[in-house]
Amino acid sequence: MKSYVRAVEPAPKKLVQDGLFKFGTFNTPFETINPLDASHPLPIRVPDIFKNLRLKEWEAFQFGNRDYFILAAVYNAKMLGLVQIVVVDIKNEKKYIFEKKLFPWKLKVGNGLNNNITCSHGDGFSFFIHNHLNQGRIRLFINTRGQKGGPDLSCSVEGVHEKGVCTPITICQPFGRNRALYSHKALVPLTGSLSIGEKRVHFHEKSGFMIVDDHKGYYPFTMKYDWVTTGGYNDQGVLIGFNLTDNQVKNHYLYNENCLWIHGTMQPLPPIRVQRPDGTLGTWIIKDDYNRVNLKFHPVIDNRIDINAVVVKTRYRAPYGWFEGFIVDESGEHISFDRFFGVGEKKFVQS
Repeated sequence: MKSYVRAVEPAPKKLVQDGLFKFGTFNTPFETINPLDASHPLPIRVPDIFKNLRLKEWEAFQFGNRDYFILAAVYNAKMLGLVQIVVVDIKNEKKYIFEKKLFPWKLKVGNGLNNNITCSHGDGFSFFIHNHLNQGRIRLFINTRGQKGGPDLSCSVEGVHEKGVCTPITICQPFGRNRALYSHKALVPLTGSLSIGEKRVHFHEKSGFMIVDDHKGYYPFTMKYDWVTTGGYNDQGVLIGFNLTDNQVKNHYLYNENCLWIHGTMQPLPPIRVQRPDGTLGTWIIKDDYNRVNLKFHPVIDNRIDINAVVVKTRYRAPYGWFEGFIVDESGEHISFDRFFGVGEKKFVQS
């Protein structure tokens, strides 16, 4: 196995200092998320008001247990906002979806994870994320009335994001000289409950998991990336998961957000590539050049969004399905992800 080493350090206090992004891979959160303080993050000089219009922001979660996998996200592209909740009944291969396209001022994405709220609410739904990383907790509250004949949905869950319980991967990575992507991702134990119509699902700390994704970036006008993730408890009762992305940042050897989570630690992984010889609903092949990542993803449930508006064009494919294969950890052990359920994304946005 060829060796791969990427520097991982504690995060600086601020994402932007003296107008410059602090690029790197970190294992602690930033105290202050301030991308609007960046000096000239775009290819041309523009008034400061346009920096906010070009900053894509979202906070998303993947959570569940062996029976259910849920995606919940608040997404602000500044030209358009989106709230989406997808609940997958794994055993029955059934999907429940609630989705609202909104004016961007109808939602709020919090500024980091320390003591703030991400939220959106309106006719038939409410979505609140209480970010209290300073207390080691992230809480998610969702209520929807049935959309398109679907069942009502109610969710109240809490992720335990404490030092010693989980290590995040926090990244600040370059699209350009001072143009950056920020992301904080972590795999944490989950407690709480979910109701879908008459069904009620309980999540317990030794079986429930949550992947946290706080995200902001001055993406190019054409945004595209491949991404796969999963989490859960293996047969030995260990919480494991991964985050693997192939995106538009510069120099993937030094800058990527790929990692393995195991035993509460975060281990960085090399750059990866995703191949889909039979399209997005066929088998995905995910590998690297260092023989650390050898995975296949088999979609069983389709999920897609297509938007062709005047100012936004989106082709979003995000099927749900089963992984097989392994990731080699830092000690050389093969960590199996056979029969782990998760999600993959192929995203293309012009805005």
